[in-house]
Amino acid sequence: MSPEPNGDAVSIILETEGPMTAAPKTVRSVERTLQILELMNRAAVVRVQYLAEQIGLPAPTVVRLLETLVAAGYVRKIGRQAGYCVTEKVAALGAGHHGLPQVFDVAREAAEDLTRRTLWPTALATLDVDALVIRFSTIPMSPLSHYQSTINRRMTLLDYAHGRAYLGFCPTEERQHLVALLQQTAGSVEEARAIGERAQSVVALTRASGFGERTGNIQPETHSLALPLRMGAKLVGTLGITYFAKAKVDVSALKSDLRAAAEACTSGTAYRAPASSG
Repeated sequence: MSPEPNGDAVSIILETEGPMTAAPKTVRSVERTLQILELMNRAAVVRVQYLAEQIGLPAPTVVRLLETLVAAGYVRKIGRQAGYCVTEKVAALGAGHHGLPQVFDVAREAAEDLTRRTLWPTALATLDVDALVIRFSTIPMSPLSHYQSTINRRMTLLDYAHGRAYLGFCPTEERQHLVALLQQTAGSVEEARAIGERAQSVVALTRASGFGERTGNIQPETHSLALPLRMGAKLVGTLGITYFAKAKVDVSALKSDLRAAAEACTSGTAYRAPASSG
């Protein structure tokens, strides 16, 4: 069957730089499919019309691309009216990316089990230059989530639980490097010195507590706890949990649950809830 005249199925862009030189060919349908996956990763469920509006394609074309992803196992159709969502297979697309390598499957399972037990949303994050970035979240399965999605959200090292957990427990040499990166954003010597002093304070508090904590300094409607995840001696990411600041939460029990989940990730074993936490 020949391609459609308007190029919705497969479109090739070809530019010439000279009589015999052509730019690399670009398959537009692949670009659009990747755009769809990016948009779908930001929400638990999306509808065809939303994707069509965001990408600028006719709805029938979007449906064809979605059904191709369904056939490949990367997308699941929820229902005729509900829309579509990504499947667990999407995580495999980033398997070659540095961060949470072998521990990811166990960490994801532990994060999901922790949410089933506590109902609160959990997340896995990895370092990206000078911040922690959320790579996986249980927001879609948590009844207590206040965001639709936090995937790819950057968590700064000094303000967020994930960032504080990483900064507090990474090797000294790496910590010095990260603080130096933060100081590069300073507008003066005094500001750079203040960043260094604040980093020292954050690290001291985090190591004393044993957890990276966000308790009202930013986004005061929620609090978060986070712990480092290791593969052997290497720090590869963080596991965190978020709860409403005004909720009646047994924080001590929540910390025990989070620690058990983090230890399961590090050891590569199934998460087992602490016996004392109910």
